[in-house]
Amino acid sequence: MEPAKDMNQTGGKSRLIVLIGLLTLSVGLNIYLLTRTYDAESIIVKRDAEVDSLADVKASIENDYQTMTFELDQFKGKNIQLDSLLEKANGDIEKQKRKIDKLIKENKDIPLIRRQMEELKAIRDQYRTQIEQLIKENKELRFENVNLTQEVNSLNQTTKQLSEKVELASVLKGESLEVKTFREKARGKLEETEKAKRVNKITATFVIAENKVAKPGKRDLVFRILRPDGMVLSDPKSGGAFTRDDGRYIDYTDRATVDYSNSRTEVKFEWDESEELNAGLYIAEVYLDGKLTGNYKFNLK
Repeated sequence: MEPAKDMNQTGGKSRLIVLIGLLTLSVGLNIYLLTRTYDAESIIVKRDAEVDSLADVKASIENDYQTMTFELDQFKGKNIQLDSLLEKANGDIEKQKRKIDKLIKENKDIPLIRRQMEELKAIRDQYRTQIEQLIKENKELRFENVNLTQEVNSLNQTTKQLSEKVELASVLKGESLEVKTFREKARGKLEETEKAKRVNKITATFVIAENKVAKPGKRDLVFRILRPDGMVLSDPKSGGAFTRDDGRYIDYTDRATVDYSNSRTEVKFEWDESEELNAGLYIAEVYLDGKLTGNYKFNLK
């Protein structure tokens, strides 16, 4: 009976060992399965987090891109240089954005994408600095142009004033006008007279003053004698009509052309009897270059 009892004890121990082994294996398997499940869940959570992060990155990029383009577009239309720089800036920003969009589509690492985002912002900042510098230079240039325009206007005004002064100074003036009335006696001898009925010759001596500023050259002079009734004494041989500086067309008694050389110049005029004179006040006028330059009044009895 003893041997049978020992065999039963030995068999019981073996079954216990097997049971313990199976239990251990079952626990190990469960632990392994739990670990795999946890790892899978961690991977899913991580991937979900990455997806969410990529979505956030993409949204951030879109927002930054819209902000950048809006900031830059505000400077459009200022000038050609600025528009050219903006076009280049928008092109480089768009190129970098496409590069980032590709990385997101390919599910690249977030740090890599963020570095590309920082590069995008650096491009934006670089162009913004250039734009601000260009605007500053343009403002300075406009300020210089305003000053230059003011200087030019001032210079033009000064030049105009100088020109007017020179023009005024260059106007020839009469120094003197002397008129004499004569009676022609036998053998052509002349005798001064104030009696209207006896006068048959009138002479005038006009002196042009010295003027170093005036332009030298040929100058036209016109001599007029106005009768007491306001009509002009006209010599059929030397008289005629001329146009004054105000555009009026009037008769004259005599005319002459002199070669003026900036020095004192004497000019002679004369009227020979072509009609009988009446007593009264006579007025002699001299026009130089169409302008009234001298006058002289005399009475005949």
